[in-house]
Amino acid sequence: MKAKNKFAAMLTVVTVGLTTSLSSVQAFSESSISENKRKPELVFPVISDVHIDDGSNADMNKFRTAMDQLNKAAPKQDAFVVVGDLTDYGYATEYDKFFSIYNEKKQADVQSMFTMGNHDYWNGLSVEKAQDRFLEKSGMDSLYYHKKVNGYDFITLSPENGNTHGLYSVNQINWLGEKLAAAEKENPDQPIFVFLHQHIKDTVYGSDLWGTQENKELLYDTLKKHPQVITFSGHSHYPLEDPRTIHQKDFTSVGTSSVSYLELEPGKLQGFHPEGYRDISQGMIVEVYNNEFIIKKRDFHKDDWTGKPWVIKNPSKKNKFKYTDDRDQLPPSFAGKDKASIVKEKSTLRSLNVTFPQAKDNLLVHSYHITAKNKVTGELDADFTAFSEFYQDPVPKNLEFPVAGLKPGTDYEIKVQALDSFNNSSKKVLLADGQTKALEMVSAQASPSLVTTGESTTLQVKMKNFGNDSVKGKIKVDAPEGWSVEHNELEYELSGSEEKNLPIKAIPSKESSGSSQFTITAYEGGQIIGSKNINVFVNMMLGEGFDQLDSALKPAVNENIPSSILGWSHKAPNGWSVTNSSNMPAGTEEWQGWSFTTKEFWTKAEDQDRSKFELGQGVIAVADPDEWDDNGSPASKGFFDSTLTSPSVKVEGAKDLYVGFASHYKQEGTQTAEVTAVFDNGEKQQVLVYDNKAASDNKNGHVLNKYEVKSINVPEDASSMKLQWRMHNAKNNWFWSIDDIRLDDQMIVSPN
Repeated sequence: MKAKNKFAAMLTVVTVGLTTSLSSVQAFSESSISENKRKPELVFPVISDVHIDDGSNADMNKFRTAMDQLNKAAPKQDAFVVVGDLTDYGYATEYDKFFSIYNEKKQADVQSMFTMGNHDYWNGLSVEKAQDRFLEKSGMDSLYYHKKVNGYDFITLSPENGNTHGLYSVNQINWLGEKLAAAEKENPDQPIFVFLHQHIKDTVYGSDLWGTQENKELLYDTLKKHPQVITFSGHSHYPLEDPRTIHQKDFTSVGTSSVSYLELEPGKLQGFHPEGYRDISQGMIVEVYNNEFIIKKRDFHKDDWTGKPWVIKNPSKKNKFKYTDDRDQLPPSFAGKDKASIVKEKSTLRSLNVTFPQAKDNLLVHSYHITAKNKVTGELDADFTAFSEFYQDPVPKNLEFPVAGLKPGTDYEIKVQALDSFNNSSKKVLLADGQTKALEMVSAQASPSLVTTGESTTLQVKMKNFGNDSVKGKIKVDAPEGWSVEHNELEYELSGSEEKNLPIKAIPSKESSGSSQFTITAYEGGQIIGSKNINVFVNMMLGEGFDQLDSALKPAVNENIPSSILGWSHKAPNGWSVTNSSNMPAGTEEWQGWSFTTKEFWTKAEDQDRSKFELGQGVIAVADPDEWDDNGSPASKGFFDSTLTSPSVKVEGAKDLYVGFASHYKQEGTQTAEVTAVFDNGEKQQVLVYDNKAASDNKNGHVLNKYEVKSINVPEDASSMKLQWRMHNAKNNWFWSIDDIRLDDQMIVSPN
């Protein structure tokens, strides 16, 4: 078959339109839709970022739901437009899943239009072959094209490579200019619809970070000549509720949000992927009338409309533009009775929780500026902004946020000020006073963590009093069966600002073997100050639970996690090492290769099944390409590739060994996880492999919260061995976490 011309305009289809008039819409609901008797000249849905993924059915279900709702809300559609990222990786199987749903659900006679997105290039193919696949699967005749629908001009653009910010070439933009000029000449006052994946930079909400980069001035200036242009773009996943999602200056721009999941601007307390972000799914329906058109915004996740429609009258007249940057000068406001307060039972050493009622605004309360003033020094020890959670359904009436990064045992004044989307701030601020806790259980670890029968270990518990007054309390030890401990309870007293190590000797019984877990709990009076689990390994060739790294954990650097949570380190246990490939690009600092972290810290970054690692206790080892890619988009430049290597273990005279470890793994794309035994004679033996092949240990699926036990055959001439856990071939994929590593010449019994 002759190859299609990617850069040729498509055949023009002309349909005679109807003429009607429409008054402005003031209110919006399901009932008002059903009562609307006006007949539009043109109706078309626009959606974006469907992200059909081979590794999950979730996005297929969201897409199916969206199609059903759009068909119900608009039973007669003239066109249907998807502005890019139909797939997550541009795999043929992902396209097949997308179009199996689309072709089943689409209305007869609807004109289908699709653009490529950057994700549709991420399949390992060359740019040209990725484009060929898109054209073959979508049925489009070219990468960018022009159609007539009911007499209206539809111009569709596509990025010409898979770069995050897209590439719209000079040739494509010049072609666009020719089509716009011809359309305006034919119908000077009629809107011209332009569709593309990436936003035009510095137009809609999200375009500052996610807008076009290369040739951006040429693209903007080309559109600027034609004020009747309305662009629709996705890519950022930013929500439709924010009023900046529609923008008018020289022409009209509209953000389309995402069917797959929500994203927000960075720099706020909740992060750009706030809790519940994957539950949010949005799109829109456009109705065109004589000299006016309406954009109705849809929440697919709640099967209802969101906010009032955007109504645009005669877009060829710039003096009629109302969705401008200066459209809102009114600040949000708190009611006279509104107050903030501290949730005392949630106070910690370095944080206070503040709660308060939401402010009101004529358009949208977007966020809150919150500060904590140290009453001793007068300095601001905390200063941050938090979303109002306007994207939730329903939007909460009251909010509660942790104010972190505070000093222990200190009095604070918390101040809350409301902000809208246009940086107008409330005149009234809410104030609350609170005091942080003073006593901390700094760390708890066993030294040594690997013992044999008859040997003892010491449980080292470090306590610190940050206050000025002396405090008393006790340490309680819950020991595993068969262990004897020097103290089941140990009382302590700390003077002001004192730090003290409290050692407790523990001895295993003759019957003890494998992994034993101690629970250490610190009390001040009758109140629990902290609790930590400690793993000790008995009669093993190798045992590691990473808990010795407890005192090495640090606060977040790139992750938006309160500094009061000390949760990660790149420092490996004694004798262990982490090696990252020299070709691995720099990403999120906390996850630059194998990291050692707590589940609390890890799940604060994002959950997405991370919290299901119940076998992981205390400090765990994590390789997380998904979080790694959230800073600087390193996956667009190269692969995640990191190896965790154990100390050398003597194996001379051994024949068969057994390795066991707790494993928590999610598969996506080409990512590969391997465990390899490396012997001093140069021989390597693959012990386990997870990847996207059906014959692998994971059978191209997830392995969540499983204790893996594998055998190793020792070569006759080998005297020592190291074990390596390697995560590689990974882009913005998922994660692998391990814990409770055991090696022995006896069969290892899985703890689950």
